Amino acid sequence: MGSTLTGLEAATYENSTGAVELMASWIDPDFDPTLPALYYTRTLEIPTPRWTTYDAARLKQPLLDVPATV
Repeated sequence: MGSTLTGLEAATYENSTGAVELMASWIDPDFDPTLPALYYTRTLEIPTPRWTTYDAARLKQPLLDVPATV
């Protein structure tokens, strides 16, 4: 089913997709402790209201001319 924005004016949403927890392990077979290394992960998240949307809802103001979700 997925996540659903239930009301941008109220800055609410529902999450009915995905797992509660995700765990993984990874080993770099080419790791060399004598060399600098940087690792990063890319995470997929459900769309949620951005902070400006929460502020607009709390202050009962119109939404700004920016994307309402992230």
